[in-house]
Amino acid sequence: MRPQILCPLLPIGLMIGLHLSCSNSGRENRSGDGFEPRFVITDSLVIDYLGRLAILDIQSDRSEYLMFDHQRKEMVRVDSNGQILLAKNLTGDTRDGYGSYFISAHYHGSEEVIILTNKKLFRYDLNLQLIQSGELPFSFFTNTVYGGHVNDLSGGILFTNSFPQYPSGEVLEQEDFLTQLPFLTVYDLEQDTILSRQYIPASSQMLKNPGQYREMAPFSIRNDATIYLLFSYSPEIYRYTFPELELQDTIQLSPGDAYVQIDPASPKAEPFDRFFKELGASSFVHLSRSNGYLMAAYQGAAPQEEVDALPRNVVGGEAFSALQKEYKIPYYQIVKEGRKVWEVHLDIDFRYKGGRLFADRNLHLPRVETELDQVFFYFYEIQ
Repeated sequence: MRPQILCPLLPIGLMIGLHLSCSNSGRENRSGDGFEPRFVITDSLVIDYLGRLAILDIQSDRSEYLMFDHQRKEMVRVDSNGQILLAKNLTGDTRDGYGSYFISAHYHGSEEVIILTNKKLFRYDLNLQLIQSGELPFSFFTNTVYGGHVNDLSGGILFTNSFPQYPSGEVLEQEDFLTQLPFLTVYDLEQDTILSRQYIPASSQMLKNPGQYREMAPFSIRNDATIYLLFSYSPEIYRYTFPELELQDTIQLSPGDAYVQIDPASPKAEPFDRFFKELGASSFVHLSRSNGYLMAAYQGAAPQEEVDALPRNVVGGEAFSALQKEYKIPYYQIVKEGRKVWEVHLDIDFRYKGGRLFADRNLHLPRVETELDQVFFYFYEIQ
């Protein structure tokens, strides 16, 4: 394993005194605003584990964490002290298995885990023994699996991006396909009832510039009777009522010159076309909330002339990967009271699950790589 944390964890009291400002990061606030956030480490988790773990969900009382090892295909439950409570492979055609892959996994109350595949729901006890499984009344509309961002589940209510019905191949190939179905969905698991559906907003770039996009599921954050949505290829955050999904307002993110708006792929394009379009354009990869602030992040774009110089029959080769490493880096934006006040590149990949902002490295110390037999997570607040 090559985790990106090398330093011993500092005491929380010491870490609270550290912050990142534009001056000490060497980066300027591209928004032109004088706001400077503090990224405060409030907690950390160290797990004795040889491998890579991704956090899928966090118990509401923060007593334990549901994780996944992509290499071993194991679901792993970890307590708040970093002790592994259970590790179990649920793939395959077994009594407790969910099949070959899952879309997302969640705690459901204090005694259950729910795993969602494309068409089915699996309910487990905390020993990851199957209690019940059943068909869902829709399919998820996403290309991201193994803990992707399409599903938000809390209090037995699921927000997702779904096919109300499975469309034919001819419908999928139409350029205005995204205008034809209400993909945004709120579903009550206990009542097996769809509470609301809504179309993708007409002001989004995907509808204004129709075609085929790789990922249409929005990032979402629920806050009481409000839900915020951020689509990967459209630089604005939409605020809806929840669970009614009535659009309230739109927050313009107005990204800087590192952002390049993507053009959609044509249904008749060459197989690798969309990969080169992604390399030469930007996409949003993060949405989180902390202390009343919203934070979004987009990836930069490789210069088009360098993308055009690549061989068109190879994706992921040395030259392709070199451009990804240099240019596909995250630029973070902070929204305060409905207005973007900060935009900076940070050398960190923040994640957001269970209402917590976290990363696998300490932002306040230099990045160094080494071999460790432990997994680290640092939990942050924006102040």
